[in-house]
Amino acid sequence: MKRKIAVLLTGVLSLGLLAGCGSGSGSGDSGSDAGSDSGEVLTMMLNGAASDAYVEGYQKIVDEFNANNEYGVTIEPEFVSNSDYKTKLTTMMASDSEPDIIFTWELSYLENFVNGGKIVNLQEYLDEDEEWKNSFNNGTLEQLTYDGDVYGIPTAQCMAVMYYNTAIFEQYDLEIPTTYEEYCEVCDTLLENGVTPVALASTADDAWLVSQYIQQLSDGIAGYDLYDGIKNGTRDWNDEAMVQAAEIFQEEVEKGYFEEGFTGVSGSEAEALFQTGQTAMYFNGSWEIANLDNPEVCQEAENISCFVMPAADSQYYNISVGALDNSYAITTNCENVEAAVGFLKYWTNEDNTSMLLYDYGRMPSTSIELDESQMSSLTSDVIKCFEAQTNLTAWFDRMDTDLGNEFNNSSIAIANGDDAQGALDNLQEYAEANK
Repeated sequence: MKRKIAVLLTGVLSLGLLAGCGSGSGSGDSGSDAGSDSGEVLTMMLNGAASDAYVEGYQKIVDEFNANNEYGVTIEPEFVSNSDYKTKLTTMMASDSEPDIIFTWELSYLENFVNGGKIVNLQEYLDEDEEWKNSFNNGTLEQLTYDGDVYGIPTAQCMAVMYYNTAIFEQYDLEIPTTYEEYCEVCDTLLENGVTPVALASTADDAWLVSQYIQQLSDGIAGYDLYDGIKNGTRDWNDEAMVQAAEIFQEEVEKGYFEEGFTGVSGSEAEALFQTGQTAMYFNGSWEIANLDNPEVCQEAENISCFVMPAADSQYYNISVGALDNSYAITTNCENVEAAVGFLKYWTNEDNTSMLLYDYGRMPSTSIELDESQMSSLTSDVIKCFEAQTNLTAWFDRMDTDLGNEFNNSSIAIANGDDAQGALDNLQEYAEANK
């Protein structure tokens, strides 16, 4: 069965960034097969590690472009792990040694570099190619738009989901929870049967995983208005609803919903627990599909599905944490912007977007013809979560890099047992002092 897919980022449409485009059929041309005889090299830094299955797909795109592009250039990629990426790129930006093309997060993260004059304005290239511009889903280009112009190209979207082991759920006659009370009942039943409910990382390098869990809880307590209020400064970080979310999280920790010693467990270790059937659930992002779908990496691959974390208040069901997954920007160091733009067009054409979806579970940022027969069951399940969402809140560290990182740090403190009210009071004081 084939149908059109246009996964919309509904919640981010009110984030205050200007410009935008509608959904349409995506395409991009790699040009002739002139190859890269001139020897000109464009450097590119991407977010990924050898353990990330999707890196293989990214390398395929690079290799095919290098073999067949009309610009006579070679893309030279460097993959940097998530935990090291921000530090490395910031250092390179400060020393004016950044690559020609960079992976970037959206919103305030890229805005810092745009304001610093480090990023090429791509609006003219989009305006010159209406078909390319109109291929992007509503709400995607907007997140990379500053003062009305687009500075980055989104290649994928993502959202936080709760993965679960269907075999374990069947063993204990458990249903997908649709309310927070049912979620707790599922976790309690698992505990009663000696099964750890949820794998969650909580080391300093993985602080964002804990903060996204608390953020998801807060979405289900107070909805998009809380997120929007914190973003706009009309509500505080120590808002009653945010404190409640942090306290509920601490109650879950005390009940034993997470693996023993989870505050010292890394992201890869938490994933391994779920992949080997040692936990029933695993809270992370849609980008994990490729790792969880692969039986060579995940021994429970055939038993994995997902659902959206249920809301404490039913009126806020299906408000998700998420945003863009992979975006790329061209730096002002680049001496062949035309070729770099050509590469980004090639990356986002329908063939490559489809390949990344079907083979690696990367949710498209463009509207493509969807062939469900080529998708894994897990990819299909994640798409259903996307389509069911009623609103979306971007990660706080993307909404505001500084305050979001402080929220991540506060979340780690809360995970380690610090008073939730006190930790968020301190965060609010920091926010007020750094206006």
